[in-house]
Amino acid sequence: MKRANDTYQSLRYPPLDAVRGNALLMMNLIKTDEKAARFFFFVEMFSRMQSIANSYNRSFGTELTAAGVSSLTYLSCWENHWARLSSYKGETTPHNWMTKIASQATYDYLVEERYISPICDTRTTDYRLRLRGIRDTNVRQAIVDLVYIPGQHKALEMYYVRKLPDAEIDKAFGNHETASDILRTAEKNLIEQLLNTENPYAELALSTKRPINPELRWQVWHDRIDDDEITDSRQLLRELLADPAGRTDWDQNVHNFILDIIDELKWEERDREIWCERFFKDTPSARLAEHYKVRSTWIDNRYSRLNRQFRIAVRTWWNLHTN
Repeated sequence: MKRANDTYQSLRYPPLDAVRGNALLMMNLIKTDEKAARFFFFVEMFSRMQSIANSYNRSFGTELTAAGVSSLTYLSCWENHWARLSSYKGETTPHNWMTKIASQATYDYLVEERYISPICDTRTTDYRLRLRGIRDTNVRQAIVDLVYIPGQHKALEMYYVRKLPDAEIDKAFGNHETASDILRTAEKNLIEQLLNTENPYAELALSTKRPINPELRWQVWHDRIDDDEITDSRQLLRELLADPAGRTDWDQNVHNFILDIIDELKWEERDREIWCERFFKDTPSARLAEHYKVRSTWIDNRYSRLNRQFRIAVRTWWNLHTN
């Protein structure tokens, strides 16, 4: 029975060496046959290229198409006599391997053409994840799903969604050191996703490690708001803002308070200017883009990231003073 089973399995799944050999043959065909290469990039990879285009369009407000991503990927691989394909060793399928190249080639193009700002300056070490404190399992799962890499997704899911003991996670990855390394990398990638893509979870899932204790400067407003007309949250905020200054008057200079928060974030001067122009003056992206010699989508993308950091800082400050 065992021998029959082995025979059955061998009929269903080709030997690994054979699969790898076929993959290497496909890559060689792409390099030597232009018609085969175009069919692979523009037909076989169409659905994956469309997914990449949709992902960037959703995250950064671009207008990419599957054909555009295919062209970027084709040119990226074709340069220097297909030099990029020489590193392929058949460890994964050509389609999976090419998907990673396509995503990177698209990102490089958008940064180079100043459609988006690079994410390499994201200081992930300034933030910590607060996922385990979120009660709703479905929300925790949705946040973890922002990381697509299988091994990293598995580690995040086990630790943050299922909340398994460390011993079980270590066992799943072979040993404690491997599990810790994978989880640490996965957490960094998740923080980058939360900070740099359009999602509704950043404020909920992140807090800043940097102490947020702005210096509060006060002035009395002439037009008072009747206490009966404000929400409980706003009243609580007014009380919290009054307490550090030792004032019984709730009124506060919101503009200065916001600038103090920004000081705590230690943004570069250009980022500060862009955020203030958009936040306080609602300056159009097109005007800022012309001034900084970038595209409007670059401004929108940059402001979105900065605004997310600002909201996380305010939420961190709020939690510190309400708990």
